[in-house]
Amino acid sequence: MDEQRVATKKTVVIGMIRGAGRPGKGIVANAHAAAMQNAKLIYFTPDDVDINTKKINALHYVDGQWQPIVSDFPDVIENDERSLWRKDVFFALTQNAPFTMHLLGGKRTTFNRIKKAGIYKELLIPDYSINTLADFTQAVEAFERFVIKPMRGSQGTNVSYFERTEEGFRVNHIGTVSEIRTVDLPTFYNEVIGGKPFLLQRYIESRSDHGLPFDIRIHVRRGTGARWQLVKIYARIGAGDTIASNISAGGSMAEASAFLTVQFGQDKGRQILNDLKALAKSFPAKFQALYPEFMIDALGLDIGIDRDGKPWIFEVNSCPGAKFFALEAAIPRMEYAIWLAQDFAERQRAMI
Repeated sequence: MDEQRVATKKTVVIGMIRGAGRPGKGIVANAHAAAMQNAKLIYFTPDDVDINTKKINALHYVDGQWQPIVSDFPDVIENDERSLWRKDVFFALTQNAPFTMHLLGGKRTTFNRIKKAGIYKELLIPDYSINTLADFTQAVEAFERFVIKPMRGSQGTNVSYFERTEEGFRVNHIGTVSEIRTVDLPTFYNEVIGGKPFLLQRYIESRSDHGLPFDIRIHVRRGTGARWQLVKIYARIGAGDTIASNISAGGSMAEASAFLTVQFGQDKGRQILNDLKALAKSFPAKFQALYPEFMIDALGLDIGIDRDGKPWIFEVNSCPGAKFFALEAAIPRMEYAIWLAQDFAERQRAMI
């Protein structure tokens, strides 16, 4: 089957849709990766789509620059979360082509599915859903130290650390440390949470020898034949007094092997890395089984490592970034898009 697809002469047109803006360096990497595989990538936003004529005012990367092009609807749509805001456009596009990325449903849904399946129990952090003030005031009694963060993609923002004191709590909210009395918790709730869904988790001390927060990102995605590939394992180190290890908030990244060796020694660091590689191999298929309604194209698995070297799952993301290794991630990304387009076309022909 895959050999027949490779032999197909038709140039696959990959439509990369984003919510707004012009293509950046990461998109250029995908354009190169598509061209390397004899495919064509066009870039556009929902505003560029004419539903009635089924034409798109897109951009195509040619001779080192983006050139305007009027295109038919593509063979496959490489989307992200922000491109979903125009439901009419997205509905029209997906009537003619498959799309690559599907939403997992937020942190609560993700962890609930893992818990229900009974997998990776030893890696799950005890947590509570926060939807109301009552939820919050009850949940804060569960742990001596905990963090709260938005249910959906915080990217390290709006994350708060709580540590119990005699009068209440010492709180680090996005780098600002303050003392909050127990009676003042409703004020914090109204100012920070404000009725939005949050997650409260037991605090896992995943910090470097210099006291900086870190986690290990396992970046995997489907490639040729829709098979899972490990793209990269790397450490993300936070900056200053932040709680999360978000690179975009001033943090940094490091090669996982070297970082773990420095933190835990050569032997233990190597063992932790081997365990993470084993997780990278086993997790995608088991996690995919929890979402039978669609095929997941990529996963960013964020793993905290406590002082004893024990791993914990911090988050599972469906849109892992690849800012510092764009081409490494773009190659399997385009491989999968091409496979998906050809698989969709074969299914359509079989229905005729």
